[in-house]
Amino acid sequence: MIITRRLARVFSTSFLVSSRVATYASATPAPTSEEPQQQHAAQYTFKNRTVNPNDPFPHDGYEYATLYEEADDMLDYSAMMYSIAELRAMARNYPKQFEDPDEILKEPVTLREFDRIIEKNWDILKKNATESTLDQLDDSLDTITARQEKAGEQHRAVIEQFGDDNSNSELVYAIFTDSATKRVIVAFRGSTTAMDWKKDLQVWLHDAPNPYYGKERNKNKKQYEILGIHNGFYAYLLDAQDNEGVKNKYEVIIDEAVEVLKRNPGYKLFVTGHSLGAALSSLFAFYASSVDEIPRPVTCVSIASPYVGDHRFRRAFRLAEAQGQIRYLRVANQRDIVSIEPFLSLRGRLYKHVGVQLKLYSGSSGSYSLSYPKRYAIFWNLLKRVWMNSLFANLSLNYLRNHGTAEYNKRLEVEKPHLENIFLNDLYAEKSFIGTLMPNELMPNEEL
Repeated sequence: MIITRRLARVFSTSFLVSSRVATYASATPAPTSEEPQQQHAAQYTFKNRTVNPNDPFPHDGYEYATLYEEADDMLDYSAMMYSIAELRAMARNYPKQFEDPDEILKEPVTLREFDRIIEKNWDILKKNATESTLDQLDDSLDTITARQEKAGEQHRAVIEQFGDDNSNSELVYAIFTDSATKRVIVAFRGSTTAMDWKKDLQVWLHDAPNPYYGKERNKNKKQYEILGIHNGFYAYLLDAQDNEGVKNKYEVIIDEAVEVLKRNPGYKLFVTGHSLGAALSSLFAFYASSVDEIPRPVTCVSIASPYVGDHRFRRAFRLAEAQGQIRYLRVANQRDIVSIEPFLSLRGRLYKHVGVQLKLYSGSSGSYSLSYPKRYAIFWNLLKRVWMNSLFANLSLNYLRNHGTAEYNKRLEVEKPHLENIFLNDLYAEKSFIGTLMPNELMPNEEL
């Protein structure tokens, strides 16, 4: 980031940075009594970027980042989606305010070049964009470009595609490439428009096809043909278009992602988003994991995701994990009520979370827990989990703060010393943590 712009923020951020550093030493895992059936990373010592003989993922030499690095990277891309979309809307709707509005709308563009474009238009943006938008973009660009520079001057993070042509009526997404980490990143924006909120509120379950049903290698896995998925999320991403022959958003994005991956051999697909964007990222990653042209595994790191599907969706998701098709880290703040809603569909069906959960707790010393939704748990622990995920146990006067990307970043930074020694693949390889991913038969209590 150019130094003149950064100096304007030195005094407002220096205290926050020093406060975060001061809390590192005292950060400890959350007490087990507060989170039933949790396994805490303090019990393990992992240092494995490529191979664990017990994990389900391909051992193809790809180097994975630590749990902290993956969460922090994807949080930056998720947060940046709001800011870039807002700035692009300004350039599109009020072009006369800018010397060259097409510059802001340019794609592909490296983040370093985009940073220079922002600097060039800084005075105009300050008059029209909110301070939080500019701060968010500034912080994310700073962090991502610093990582590129650390990896080497030759590395680039690039906005390959930004899908916001109809941002008031359709979902907003972007495709990035990151040469330092060899990632193609699909990111979704969270709720901003009236249409976004309308989709959020469509909490009934949609009957959706299971991409893993009927495949020869899954014939003994007792998969459901139809999955229950949140109607609004499914409609936004996967519903057929009114005009015959017109692709839905998933089809458009997956075609673009496959092309970008073909141009970048050795890269892996990462998917992320915050809030609504997290739900969309979960759905997209799940369906993308079944596409033969996508290198295994697809990685999803969701931030503040609401529930997406029912027990049938969870079962299919577990099969994808067990077969090494997908790896999923779901980051949730304590007392972020979005991450525990909607608990029930309109017809009384229970929603179920998927993947490895990283829960971040509040407080000056910070704490965290890691958990995976095992199928078998004693009755009292099930009741405790239901209570801990209930609206009543998560009431807070700081709803907006707890849900915001800034609070997620703050809590994640506190846990950096612990999480940078853990790898997601190692958690998937740890039997005591993950349990049995995919039993072959349906159990009588499958819907619990």
